[in-house]
Amino acid sequence: MKLPSGYIISKFYQYVGFPTFKKISNTYNGCCPSCREGKSWGKKKRLYYIVKNDYFYCQNCCKSWSTANWIMEQTGLSYKELIEDVKKSDYNINIVEEPIKPKKNTSVGTLPEDSINLFDKQQLEFYKNNQIIKDVLEFIKMRRLDTAINKPKNLFISLKDFVHKNRLCIPFYDINNKIKFYQTRTIYNNSEGPKYLSKLNSEKTVYGINNINTELEYLFITEGPIDASFIKNGLAVGGISLTELQKKELEPYYLYNKVWILDNQLDNKNVKNKMKELIQNNETVFIWPSELKQFKDINEVCQKFELDSISTNFILKNSFKGLEALVKI
Repeated sequence: MKLPSGYIISKFYQYVGFPTFKKISNTYNGCCPSCREGKSWGKKKRLYYIVKNDYFYCQNCCKSWSTANWIMEQTGLSYKELIEDVKKSDYNINIVEEPIKPKKNTSVGTLPEDSINLFDKQQLEFYKNNQIIKDVLEFIKMRRLDTAINKPKNLFISLKDFVHKNRLCIPFYDINNKIKFYQTRTIYNNSEGPKYLSKLNSEKTVYGINNINTELEYLFITEGPIDASFIKNGLAVGGISLTELQKKELEPYYLYNKVWILDNQLDNKNVKNKMKELIQNNETVFIWPSELKQFKDINEVCQKFELDSISTNFILKNSFKGLEALVKI
């Protein structure tokens, strides 16, 4: 199936990181959304759209795609859905409907459908007039996620996904910088839907495990990834309990001193019981000091005082274990 060049290029700019055009060779080049460029996202650009031969090739994946197959892999569209998508576009063409079998082991499902990288200037330029994009960027700025000391590697949003549409997507990377899980959060205070949603049919992983500084002997475990962004070696478990997978991921870090920082909600029975459970298991817990009693979590503190980080010394000063911790709660 021969797709219109304008349609292909629009998809290229939508999905590829840091896309550029090389006029001399009539080739488009950028970071590959399939392999995420290994550990070199934003540093190397090894995906090419060869216009003359009408195919995609990634030097890191060592894979090539027809234009239709590449777009199907990135969008999750079936062959028939791709045809309909082209017909609905602004490109008037006649399509020869030849069946194309999608390749196996694609990256579909890694992120919500048609996710836009909110840290990619080229993609933001493409969507600069979209109100949802403006709103989510304002949310990121208000929450100080773009300046936090342990800020997310990337943030995304989907304008199409059935479940996660128009929600801030926070990816959970593994130690190899591969996305294994994600949470999405509403960006509107008056939203009637749930504040957080998780990737369907997936077990939670540990957020921030790809960004551990080995020179610091502490790991600070928070409930959510937004709070973890404001602490050196901040991790998040997407709740108040570890899954079996998360326990396994943390096993290599048994020599680190772990400090749990739960939200400031001891009036919540579940949170208080979890705090007691941690103390009984000889874990170290952060006890919110009286001067911060009006704040719910770490991010609220940082917003109020315009901070990009919470001091490690401050956290340790207010962290306790054993009988001393039980008395303080």
